[in-house]
Order: sequence, then structure tokens, then C-alpha cells
Amino acid sequence: MNDSDLRVRKTKNALYKTLLQMLETQELASVTVNSICKEALIHRTTFYKHFYDKYDLLVYVLHEQFQDYFALDIKDRINHPFQSGFDTVYMDMQLVLEKQKNDDTFFKTMASFFLTEFQKDIEENMDKLTLTSDIPADLLTYIYAANLGAIMYWSQQMSTPADWAHMDTLFKAVLPVKLDL
Repeated sequence: MNDSDLRVRKTKNALYKTLLQMLETQELASVTVNSICKEALIHRTTFYKHFYDKYDLLVYVLHEQFQDYFALDIKDRINHPFQSGFDTVYMDMQLVLEKQKNDDTFFKTMASFFLTEFQKDIEENMDKLTLTSDIPADLLTYIYAANLGAIMYWSQQMSTPADWAHMDTLFKAVLPVKLDL
């Protein structure tokens, strides 16, 4: 599909907005392609011309929602991943994340999306990073994503979740990399 075609952009935008709105009120597991299409006023066959399934659409939604985060300088994202994420994305996604908190399929898809994005991000910025030990560069992506996920999960389990600044401090303490900036 030609993404510069106005019809393609309008269709993708309608599906994007519809899924985002639906995820604010229902778990991803209960959302169907039919319900997305019905709400977006788009035929099912048109949906499948653009997306393989609802998970593929979710990845598109995540990409659109998090593009401002990944556009930030890597220094900010490494030193303050939680605060910079909050500043650029969390407020827009808060209702979705709260509704999806018990939906494993949502978070597995989101984790896969972030792993792919972090991998590209780290590869593009490897010249700015210095590993502090004998960690292979391709393992860094997994360490980065796992530490972010672990700190978020830990914070959510607390009776009063940790603030973003404290989570950033913990993240920097456990990440075995420093920036050459």
C-alpha cells in the first residue's frame, strides 16, 4: 500500500483512532476485527488490505503513540526513560494502560513492539554507548527492555507506586551501559 495515498492514510487513521478508543473501555482480548471495522465504518476486506490482524493494528497504534518518545535524544531516554516516557506518551495512553493492565495479550504485543524498537534504537546509537562489562551488544536490547519492564512491574506491585524520578534512578543503577556524550 502507498502510505502517501490520502485514502490509505484516512483508512489507517480511522482504524488507529477506533482501536485506541476501544482499548480505553475494553480489553484487547475481547476486541475483534469485526468490532473494530464496525466502529470505524470500514469493511473487513479493507482492514485486511492494511493489517494482518488486530495485533498488527495494535503495533501500528503503538508505533504512532510512541514515535515522539523514540524521537527524543537517546541521552534523555537512557538517563530518564520513565520521566521522558511520561512527558511524551503516558498521559495520552493512561486510560488504555489502566484498562489493559490485566490483558496478557496486550502486554505481550507491547513488549514485542518495544523489544523491536529498542533493538533498532540501540543499533542506531551504538557509537554513543559504552558497555561497562563483557556484555555482547545484541544482548543489551534484552537487558534494557527487561530492566524497564521489571521496574515498572515492581512499581505497580507496591501499595503506592514509585514516582518516575525514583524509577529512573533505579533504572540507571541497574543498566550496564553509559553514554559517551
